[in-house]
Amino acid sequence: MNALAVNKIFLFFHSYGLKYERELIEEWINNDLRKGTDASHQISEDYIYWFNDWLRWKGTAYEAGIDDQTKINRLHEEICALKKEIENLQREKEALEEQLGIPPF
Repeated sequence: MNALAVNKIFLFFHSYGLKYERELIEEWINNDLRKGTDASHQISEDYIYWFNDWLRWKGTAYEAGIDDQTKINRLHEEICALKKEIENLQREKEALEEQLGIPPF
């Protein structure tokens, strides 16, 4: 993808009030731009939806094009983070029950 197309998409996104970095847009274009789409021609609102979809999954286990080991590692990290969140919520719940005078079961 040439720099002119990257700049054109960058300016199009900014015209909609989206303030993304040029490098992020360039990465998206190089890695995930829909096949058969030529950014040197007409750019539509579909590009915004495609970019947002790509960005939502970037860095997660569901990112397109990552290998299985990376996917497993990311899922493991997510599971560990969720377990910690559950522990914190349990402690918070117990503290609130204690404040209200609700006996533990």
